[in-house]
Amino acid sequence: MRNHIFNKFPLELAIWSLGLVGLALIDPTRSAGFTLCPLHYLGFEYCPGCGLGRSISYLFHGDVTTSFLTHPLGIPAVLILGKRIYSLISSLKLQLLSKAVPKISGGPLHG
Repeated sequence: MRNHIFNKFPLELAIWSLGLVGLALIDPTRSAGFTLCPLHYLGFEYCPGCGLGRSISYLFHGDVTTSFLTHPLGIPAVLILGKRIYSLISSLKLQLLSKAVPKISGGPLHG
């Protein structure tokens, strides 16, 4: 089996990155009727996470006030996810660099 970068690519990095890109691309004013919330589909009227995606989308569109009013944890969520994505990228870079540098077996005394 050949060693490809995709075999080592963290799935978590792809999920968080694509999720944030998706929220940045949607128009939060037009997506009011769409939800992926399982509690909504089970008939619950209240969900502590409802509005979080719209809040993040408003933030990416530069509307900080509406972002905060939609869900106060939208801004901290972006900061936390941004830090996690940065950490995953840094870890991936270290893994790739450690494999790119050849390991020397033995030193000057080991002929």
